[in-house]
Amino acid sequence: MDDLEEEEEEEEKEQRRAARPAPAPSLPEEPVQQKLIKLKAYRFRPSKNAWKHVVTNVHRDDEHAVDEKKGPCSQLRIISWNIDFDSPHKEERLTAALRHIEEDVLQCKEDEPPEPCCILLQEVNQSVMPSLLRDEWVRRWFVVTPYTKDKWPEDAGYGNVTLISRSLNLVESHILHYGYSVMSRTALCVKIKLNVPGTQEKRVISIVNTHLESLPQGTPFRPKQLEMCARFLRLNGVYGGVIAGDMNSIAPGDAEIGKRLGLKDSWRKGDDSDAGKTWGFQGQNQGNYPTARLDKVFYLPGMGYRVDQPKCIGVGLKILESSDEALWVSDHYGLDTTLRMLKPRSNSS
Repeated sequence: MDDLEEEEEEEEKEQRRAARPAPAPSLPEEPVQQKLIKLKAYRFRPSKNAWKHVVTNVHRDDEHAVDEKKGPCSQLRIISWNIDFDSPHKEERLTAALRHIEEDVLQCKEDEPPEPCCILLQEVNQSVMPSLLRDEWVRRWFVVTPYTKDKWPEDAGYGNVTLISRSLNLVESHILHYGYSVMSRTALCVKIKLNVPGTQEKRVISIVNTHLESLPQGTPFRPKQLEMCARFLRLNGVYGGVIAGDMNSIAPGDAEIGKRLGLKDSWRKGDDSDAGKTWGFQGQNQGNYPTARLDKVFYLPGMGYRVDQPKCIGVGLKILESSDEALWVSDHYGLDTTLRMLKPRSNSS
């Protein structure tokens, strides 16, 4: 049995285990109306010295001509990181996080583009948006959505931002304001077109960046929020994809939410393994909560791709280390994984 057959067999077992879902926690009786907003994506244009939106929703007749501008791409690096909206020195911490991703995680060479990637940031404080858009690496190599805080919920002081490398075929993007949320949480979905190896076929996948409801009082909200994320992976014309971000998995039942929704967790060593825990080692923890695997990467199995087990990033990373004001870049570790499209299995015997 080859690796792909073993993975498919394991996926079938996972789905059978999830066949009898446990009851979800009760939801508030009067949720706020959820809102789905189509987003524009922006890239920096040096000739204008400004960020300008890019055309992403391509008419079918023009599709081939537009795709010719991009090289074939059959794998996608996905980096997710809650960068802590609350601690001091927000701009310095953001810059340190970006340099860590650029230099240590992606190992970018000077004057060369990063490999095809999406960088999913959570807890981006509205005050650091100008700093993000001034960053030379971001300006040169990425498309950004949303471009301002205006597309976040009205009362949100922080939110999600996704950076998409320019080498990728971005189809469209949306933000969903969760109806079941008292913390102004959202799901940010970008659709990316990838090549199927060994064929001329291209498939659209969804990459969802989310921050689920926090704290014990958020427990009733999280199942519904993740369910809304999962819908992005099952849209017509979409071949699955990934949901990544801060899942705030702190309640006993949180570990089962993904399974109930038919999602697979890309971390394969369970919640008890310290190697997978992403929070509680550095920074804020006024509630003295135990260390936990709050951040996760889910994917829809059996859709013709493989998702690598994620690695933690940002471990031990500080700013101002030589001073009395030394700070962790974030209280969360980030996650780094790769989605790889698979060559179709031959039907010949």
